[in-house]
Amino acid sequence: MNRNILITGGTSGIGEGIARHFYSIGWQVLVTGRNKEKLAALANELPGLHALAYDTQVEGDEQQLLEFIRLNWSGRLDVLINNAGHVELTPLKGINSRSMEAMYRTHVIAPTLLTSGCLDFLAATKGHVINISSSHGIKVYPEISAYAAAKAGINMLTKTWALELAPLGIRVNAVAPGPTNTPVLANAGLPLEIIQAIHENERTSIPLQRRGDVTDIVAHVAMLATTDSTWVTGVILPVDGGLSIS
Repeated sequence: MNRNILITGGTSGIGEGIARHFYSIGWQVLVTGRNKEKLAALANELPGLHALAYDTQVEGDEQQLLEFIRLNWSGRLDVLINNAGHVELTPLKGINSRSMEAMYRTHVIAPTLLTSGCLDFLAATKGHVINISSSHGIKVYPEISAYAAAKAGINMLTKTWALELAPLGIRVNAVAPGPTNTPVLANAGLPLEIIQAIHENERTSIPLQRRGDVTDIVAHVAMLATTDSTWVTGVILPVDGGLSIS
């Protein structure tokens, strides 16, 4: 029987790694992203993978994803990965509503609306929602309050949804990566020298003394989604080299 997975933000970094893993083990995979060229390139490289443009900042854009599942997968969805992200370094002084709204739209509002829309699909399969959070939602850092608050929000949503959806047989968990080797800071527009300084500072603050790789995160997403973890729900799983306890 085919198993179907929807991954938002699946054209780079952690999302792409998750998509490639599940594609490699024979699942039906639908990835989303805002960059149509990257979506097309990924779909061309991986025949049979489905890719749709989806923007978390656009009200109602999730409806096309729900329609795809209804029409192409007969309403079957086994796993939803809420991974799409948006990062800005936002010191409190000078912060504006646009930045706050973008963070909450991407990390709180859009995942909530998409998950709500998928409930009937997930209830039918006793499926699983996995939210990709961050160590920033657990451990306190300066000058990133909007992002940190949004990630703390998805952590609380994870726990709340887990309780609410348990009677339907739907499990909800989150993976909270620490500093991971992805293009997220470059995509945020930071210059190379600043990125390198951030990376080195992060590396030295991690108890295991290295930044994470995408494969570190994918392994734990796969563990939750494909192994005998059927008695696990409401968990925020830090995958961060010990950073959240340091």
